[in-house]
This record gives sequence, C-alpha cells and structure tokens, in this order.
Amino acid sequence: MAGVDPCAIGNRPRPIMQAVPILFVAPTPTMAQMVRRVARDLGIEIAVETARDEDSLEIIQRYADSIEVVVSRGGIAQIIAGVVSDDVSVIEVTLSLQDLLGIVSSLSQQGISRIGVVSRANLFDGLTGDFRIGATTIAFRACADEAGIAQAIADLREQGIEAVIGCRQAYHFALECNIAAVFLESNAISIRTALEEALRLVRARRHEKLQAVQLGAIIDNVGEGILAIDNDREVRFHNSAARRIFATQPGFDAITRMLGQGVGEQIATIQDNSYVVRIIPLEVAGERRGEVITLQAVSQIQASETRIRISAHRRGLRAKASFDDIVGCSDALAATIQKAKTYAAYDANLLIHGETGTGKEIFAQSVHNHSPRREGPFVSVNTASIPASLLESELFGYAEGAFTGARKGGKPGLFELAHGGTLFLDEIGELAPEIQSRLLRVLQEKEIMRIGDDKIVPVDVRIICATHRDLFEQVRKGLFREDLYYRIHVLSLHLPPLRERRDDIVPLFLHFLSGFPGVDAKGCSLEREARDLLHGYAWPGNVRQLHNVAEVLAYFKLARIEARHIVEVLDQQSGALGPDSRLTIPDTGTLKQMEGHIIRGLLARHSQDEVCRRLGVSRVTLWRKLKAQADADA
Repeated sequence: MAGVDPCAIGNRPRPIMQAVPILFVAPTPTMAQMVRRVARDLGIEIAVETARDEDSLEIIQRYADSIEVVVSRGGIAQIIAGVVSDDVSVIEVTLSLQDLLGIVSSLSQQGISRIGVVSRANLFDGLTGDFRIGATTIAFRACADEAGIAQAIADLREQGIEAVIGCRQAYHFALECNIAAVFLESNAISIRTALEEALRLVRARRHEKLQAVQLGAIIDNVGEGILAIDNDREVRFHNSAARRIFATQPGFDAITRMLGQGVGEQIATIQDNSYVVRIIPLEVAGERRGEVITLQAVSQIQASETRIRISAHRRGLRAKASFDDIVGCSDALAATIQKAKTYAAYDANLLIHGETGTGKEIFAQSVHNHSPRREGPFVSVNTASIPASLLESELFGYAEGAFTGARKGGKPGLFELAHGGTLFLDEIGELAPEIQSRLLRVLQEKEIMRIGDDKIVPVDVRIICATHRDLFEQVRKGLFREDLYYRIHVLSLHLPPLRERRDDIVPLFLHFLSGFPGVDAKGCSLEREARDLLHGYAWPGNVRQLHNVAEVLAYFKLARIEARHIVEVLDQQSGALGPDSRLTIPDTGTLKQMEGHIIRGLLARHSQDEVCRRLGVSRVTLWRKLKAQADADA
C-alpha cells in the first residue's frame, strides 16, 4: 500500500447502515460471522444469533416484537416456521450444488467412493435417492427430524458408506458411528441470496402498510359513509363518516334492513336526513361474500352540483358588465338604472324592452351582477339567431342517442348550465310557437327534461328576456302566447332610445372614442358644430350606431373632429340603409325644437348645400337657425 496513509484509512467514515427488522439464526458461529460480513456488504444492520435447534424458540420469543422476517436453515428454520405468528415470514437458506460438488470432489481425491448426504428435507428440497457420478456413489437422504437423521446414518453405515456430508446433527451422528463426516456450510452466495429475499419481503410489507395507511386515510376522509357487511349482515368495517351518520344509534340496523331490497341505488332517511344509499355486491372468485354500502347526503350532492355549476364561470358563462359600465348622466338613464337596481334584488322574471342598440344585454348582465345570484352563471342566448329545430336542444339539452349526431353522453341545455344563476333570452319575440309552449312549462314547473330522456331535472334559474318588439301587440295578433307573456313580464324595464337622452350622446361618443387603441379622447378636439350634429341626430341605431361612428373615426386618429367627418360616416350608413330611410323626430316639444331636430337630422345625412336645397333656404338662414337652436339648448 505504498503512498497510502494508514491513519487516513483508519479515519474513514463508516458507511451508514440501515437497520431492518430481520433476524438471522445461524447454526454455527462461523456462519454467524459470515452473515455479519454479508449484511455489512449489503449496507444493512440485522440481528444475528447462533443457536441449536432446542434454543431457537427462546430466541424467537425474545425478538417477537421487533422482527418481521427470520432467516435460518435446516431444522432451525423448520422449528421457527412452526411457531412464529402470521406477521413474521421465514426465509430458508438453501445449499447450492456448487458447495456440495466441491466437498464431493475433495473426498473423491482422498479415495472415498461411497458418500452419504444427510440433512433436513428443506436443505436440498427433499432430494432422496442414490446417484452415481463416475466411480463415486452418492446417497441422498432427506429427513424430517433428528430421529430420522440418526436412523439414516445408521442405515448408511450398514450399506458401507465411507463418509457423510450433512447438517450439524448428521455431522455429529456420523462421528459417533465412526464414519468420516464433513459439515455442510452455507457459502456467502447462499446467505446473500437469502438476505436479499428477506429485504424484498420487508420492503414489500412496508409498501403494503403504507398503502393500507393511505387507503385508510382516504376512506376515513371521504365525505361518503362506507360500510362492509358480510353474508351474516354483520358490519365488518366502517369509516368515520359512517360512524357520524349513525352517531346517536346503537348500530347500523337502518342500513342492514335495506339489504333485502336488492342492490343498486336507493334513498334512505336516517336521523331526519336524506341519503343516497348504494349497495354494491362483494364477490370473491365468483362467490358472494357480502356487500359494500356507501351513503352520501343528498344535501352534499346538491352542494357539489352547485359548485360544479358555479365553475361555469371558468368556461365564460358569466356576466361581465355592471351598472358602473353604463355611461350617461341624463335623468332618463339615471331613472332606468335605479329601477333596474331595484328589480335586481328580486328573483321575479324580468322583461327588458327597447329599440335595437339600446343596450339590453348590458342591462341584463348588470342586473345579474347586482343580484343575489351574482356568484352563479350568466347564460345568454339570442333566440333569433338559432333555428327552431336546434333551439330546443340548446335550451333543454339532449340525452345520448336522442338523434343522429347527438354527442356521446348527451349534452346539458342552457337551463341546466344556468342553474343557480340567470338565463338571458334575447329577442324573445322571435321564439317559435312550439318552443314557446315548452318554455312556458319550464317556467311553471321549474324543471326540464332533456330531449330523448325520461328523467326530470329540477332547475333554479331567473329568466331575463329582451325584445325590441311590442309583445302585447304580438299577443293580440296571436303571434305570441298570452300566458307566456305574463310569465316573463312580471317585471318590466323600458330602455329609452338615445334620442330621448341626448345629454348622454357626446359623453358616450367620447367614451367610445377613448376605448380604441391610439386614441386620446382628451387630446382630440370635437368642434361645436360636430357636437351639435351628434346631439341633434336621431340615431335610429341608438348606442350601437353611435359606437360604430366612433369606431370609424378612431381609425383616422383625427386631432380635430369636424361635422363633415361625422356626416361622411353617417352618409355611408344612410346609404347602406337604402332609399326608404326615414327621419325620426320626437313628438314632444315646440315647433322650433322640432325644426331643429329636422335640420340636425338632415345634416347628419347630407352636406349643408344638400340640406339647403331640400329645405329651400339659403346657407345663411340655415346657419342662423342652427345657431339659434344651439343657444336655446345651452
């Protein structure tokens, strides 16, 4: 060992040994020493004892509470296997053919040709018989106990056996009979194999224990009560949830009485609480061995259903707008918002009516977000945009196989998705008669049945409808069911058109303008004439049309917006409307005010020269009338 410091070798840190619950009972001190070396090589720390057959019971008793596996060989292994509990495994050290042949070869070289091999049956897997290898005869004798070993030695002596290879007892009996004897030691390989098998058993047991603890923790912490019942209707296992369910009862009689009613799902009342009881047959190798019963509170199922439906927020079924998002300062708008907030506090069905573009859906979303249902889903559908043949399945859902192309597993309808929240039916006036009938029933019964299904699903939904039509006139003409009309028209909210809240037009326009990228509404100058034009225009498309005008002008990023810019956009829109476009003016106010509305409306669609031509006035007269109107408004 040149160049190596002996002190450094002595100071090397000892490897960390893993203590494992294994006991090795060796028949000889030599084997015990070999076991310790092998265990050290494996990095484990085990208990090693040397014992004779008669001492093995005392050793096992001493280690009974601290071991899981015992390793030994021969008679000792057999004795231990007969006394240990089911929680302790016994691993037997077998002898390798290599060990035996090495001894046979050594004896043959000494001129011995008749050899007996005598041991406990477990050393050579019960091998018995006479075998001839070359000039050497080998007689194997597997014995059950000490007496059998003594008898086998005596019989072999009578047969002229010259030497005996065997276990410790065979070795001593052979010497007593004046026969040459060799003790059959286990080598390091056999010992290592046995210890590795013992380690695998220990690890498997620990894994099983961990799984059992994990399974126990899972079963004990699930919300359902779980019981295992044998064929004698005795409860063999129950979790903590089951114990809580039957806390005030001496036993589980309420459940065991249900077993005669067959397997499957049932509803049971226990201590004034309703439970869904599932009885599951337990079979082993095709033989009925009892039942597993689960109990889940109906209230818990309902709460889970609510959570699932609320999770629809993540799928986009939520209202984004609130009353804070509605821009305007007019008295008409303020009164409408106040009424909507009042209605939001109640669950009654609400009908919102107003012209196209007045913001009916924004108000519907705002009502939802201001209501006690704000945490629930908000589901919106435009009934006019879906064909009647598809609208029924969209509203009420369908079961698997209900029709060709139906989704596997079926599909929930919008009523189910809106459970616990609000369903907004836009353009309700366009609803087909057959859908009106079914919608009426849902509103009356508060339950739906999917297409192609026979199950009733209760739903808790607030209905908000919207229309631009005169539904009462529709009812009078027979186009809309009268009973449905009164069902949806419990509360009524009228949205004023933009021409009835002119003070909101310019603020709305600037608000829309600032919402587009790259537009600074504060830095953008809106000429007085342009303001007058916006203020005086009739806006047949209401807020939506105003938004569109602002969007077009935003694309040009104008630092100064003049009336001609607005006229140009409105001319394009008017052209798109066609030659039948009409000029709408309010039927209230003085003659001069009506004249002002007419002039501003024409200017919104045509150039000043064209307006002068149509009205038959000069440009000066037109300018004077506009100025007078502006001064009056101020």
